[in-house]
Amino acid sequence: MSYIRQSRKREDDSASSPEAQRTKCEALITAKGWDNAGHFADVGKSGRDPKVVRPEFDRVLSKVATHGVLLVSVEEALPGHVHPHGRRDLRPYRCAGPARVRQEVGVRHGDERDKETLRAAGSHVSGMAPYGFQSTREQRGELVVVKLVPDPAEAPYVRDMVSWALGGMTASAMARKLNTEGVPTKAADMSARVTARRARGVSQPLERTAWVSSTVLRILRDPRLAGYAAERQGSRRVILRDDSGAPLAAHEPIIPPDDWWRLQDVLDGRAPQVVRQGGRFVPSLLGGAGMLFCGVCGSSMVTDRREGKQLYRCNRAQSGAVPGHGGLAINMDAADDVVARTVWSRLTTLDPEDPEELEWLAEAARRFAAQADTGERQAELVAAYAELEHVREALRTLYVDRQAGLYAGAVGDQMFRESVERLTAHEARTAGRVEELGTAEAGTPAIPSEWTGPEGDPLGPESTWGRWDLEDRRSFLALFVDRITIAKSIGRGRNANTEDRVTVHWAKAPSS
Repeated sequence: MSYIRQSRKREDDSASSPEAQRTKCEALITAKGWDNAGHFADVGKSGRDPKVVRPEFDRVLSKVATHGVLLVSVEEALPGHVHPHGRRDLRPYRCAGPARVRQEVGVRHGDERDKETLRAAGSHVSGMAPYGFQSTREQRGELVVVKLVPDPAEAPYVRDMVSWALGGMTASAMARKLNTEGVPTKAADMSARVTARRARGVSQPLERTAWVSSTVLRILRDPRLAGYAAERQGSRRVILRDDSGAPLAAHEPIIPPDDWWRLQDVLDGRAPQVVRQGGRFVPSLLGGAGMLFCGVCGSSMVTDRREGKQLYRCNRAQSGAVPGHGGLAINMDAADDVVARTVWSRLTTLDPEDPEELEWLAEAARRFAAQADTGERQAELVAAYAELEHVREALRTLYVDRQAGLYAGAVGDQMFRESVERLTAHEARTAGRVEELGTAEAGTPAIPSEWTGPEGDPLGPESTWGRWDLEDRRSFLALFVDRITIAKSIGRGRNANTEDRVTVHWAKAPSS
């Protein structure tokens, strides 16, 4: 049987409405294969006022008094006598009378202190498991926590979404594809079971909840895909961390952490392949490397095509968010050539006596060793490094938005300060974690000697660069360059100052 209570009646379709609560209870009963012995509801009844009469709850207690029962909560982690399967034995309260049961179940059921304890341990504490997962319970010390594990039916679709996003497909296109292929959403799957149970013997089609772009993005943004524990902040979920600042790994991941961080870069506008020509994606050297940014507003630059020419353009240039920004684009081939030649030029003219040159080379060598390291520590370092750049980009965007007047007034100023404080603390924790992981590397790394003394044109067809594919070239640049910024053009066409517009920001250790 199921019981719900609500302090005031709501007729909307919110998650806390009586009908929504009933649907969730019936969905759980159906999923578990249990028989439903009835539904009871007290709407408009306080759970804390001992003088309030709750007739439906009294009916529940009368049924409980005839046999022992187990209490299972749909959304909350219950305190007290919790069994390994997450069920709470009500028999100790059977003879205590309604007052004690109401106190223990009705009040403590929603005790935020218990939820915070479980949340801090990485437990999933509220609602059904997110799409792609199913929940299980496990013992962690003295706590029984809810752990998320990949759902055999849903997780493959999540991996497909990740693959599609990394390939450049938009969230809207993914939603259309999922709807066309008849893939049910989690809400549709659960409601269909309940509807089928209610409408047995009635010949009518079941309603389906359609996929929309916001649903796809919410799934792809969720840190739990990478196995991280997460909590909601505003409209998004953020990673929970342990005392050392490291991400709290609490669930079984659907995708590796480094793939999840790479996915966030793609969703933030640094898609590896974003230009379609004749139904296929056109790759680019810098557009997918996560290092190309607008020199005016700091936003990422993406690929574009105008009048048959491939370009890099600012992702925010046409939004009007930055006063006086205007359009900002640069020829793709010309920018790629300038960046590559700048890097190779510094390598071939390296002064072995210059401390600054040696420091730059040492950082590149460290990154080169890291690329070759496939161990678990290195995977965490890659994820932490990607996260560090991610939060720094968020800080840059925050300041640009404020400069554009998006945080006007006292309320906006307070929101801006709180966001800066939160992101700065996040940056410090992540930078410390990167430094800690980086210092754990053993040995003295070194880059290939032929890179500092190439013969002939370093970009020629027979050169090392010429023989590399796109991914090899991107990996090479990532060793020596942190970011590249593009300034506004002074002239047009042949008079455009392309070389002067490109600024290469050289690689530096994360702690610097």
